[in-house]
Amino acid sequence: MKRKIVILSILCVIFCTGCNPETGTMTCTMSSYPTDGITLKSTYTATYKENTVTKLKTVEQVIADDKDNLDVYKERIEELYQGYQNIKYYTNKTNILGDTLTSTTVINYNKVDTEKLIKVDSNNGNIIKNGKVNIDDLRKMYEQNGCNCKKRK
Repeated sequence: MKRKIVILSILCVIFCTGCNPETGTMTCTMSSYPTDGITLKSTYTATYKENTVTKLKTVEQVIADDKDNLDVYKERIEELYQGYQNIKYYTNKTNILGDTLTSTTVINYNKVDTEKLIKVDSNNGNIIKNGKVNIDDLRKMYEQNGCNCKKRK
């Protein structure tokens, strides 16, 4: 009788742990110095479930010794994200505080219309497959662009 209970307990543990979907976050960071007096910092945080990205938050910063440059960067960033303005579950906000311009983008991939993202920029189709983004594809893309990525469960 004890043997059956032990076996049943082991099977229960195996099935219960096997049934829980793998979830976690991946954070990718990068810094660059395109010209004297300007530093670019990017942080990409992706939440995923079973290798499918559910949410992506991007924080991009421009730090400039000459604060007048920040207005030019802000205009360019706002132009870049203009096509995404009316897409639900996709937000982008920019602000300048001191010598730093911060652009924050949040995409809820569980709800956003991925076809609209591809329509705005066909390059989005490089990571969106069948309406979904695979965490490993996203990691590969960021690392090819010079980011350092780390996954946590």
